[in-house]
Amino acid sequence: MIDVIIPCYNAEKTLQRAVQSVLDQAELGTLWLVDDASTDNTFALAHHFANQVPNKIRVEKMPQNSGVAKARNWGALQSDAEFIAFLDADDAYEPQALQVAQAIFQFHPKTALVRLRLKPVDLAERYATHPQFAHAWQYMQMTCGGNVVFRRAFFLACGGFPQQALFRTLGGEDGALGIATTKIANVATAFNDPGVLHFCREGMHAEYLLDSVLFQKPRQNVGEEEMAQANAATEKICDQVIQLQQCLNSTKTGVHPMNLQWE
Repeated sequence: MIDVIIPCYNAEKTLQRAVQSVLDQAELGTLWLVDDASTDNTFALAHHFANQVPNKIRVEKMPQNSGVAKARNWGALQSDAEFIAFLDADDAYEPQALQVAQAIFQFHPKTALVRLRLKPVDLAERYATHPQFAHAWQYMQMTCGGNVVFRRAFFLACGGFPQQALFRTLGGEDGALGIATTKIANVATAFNDPGVLHFCREGMHAEYLLDSVLFQKPRQNVGEEEMAQANAATEKICDQVIQLQQCLNSTKTGVHPMNLQWE
């Protein structure tokens, strides 16, 4: 079974669609709705869903607005499932999407995470008709945080989605974690199977990436310093997982008393 975590911030208009798409998945364990101190009716709506399906839905509330990374990470800490998936509150699963992920983990047990197909809905014409769109969209599918299903132990070993102030301001925590995982783990892609419907709107985060790849338009407020901080976050994830691997691969087990000499 797979637990699904949906971070929610002022999502009352789209949350029902997302929740129903999760409940339609036969592989669902528990759906965690993590409200990030919304100012609309999101929290009340989440409780309404939980009251309707109490055996499947749990609701958590962040004490203050803390950003999508912390909300996702909090949900992952509440879960005790072997596998966890992240879905954005304004997106939705296609039928049998989680079945795809579960089958991959079952038949390829060394897989650390699965990236599901990310299908754009109502994407602006300037992107959809661009001759290089398919190439650009691959970047989205490989860095988005809303189409991933993790082996939970691996996700926790990575430290979750990075929560540095840089990402809280500019976004990009999805990419930092996504890039790191490709360097340290077996990442399976299922881009020809049912996945996630990504409902597009003007001003969505994906526009920054598409503008950069398709139109070579740099993002404002992102210079060399910001890129260096983002790259450092990625390297930190890689380093801590590599250190963990070294500990786990050690031939020494048990208790080993240490005697230190201090000068």
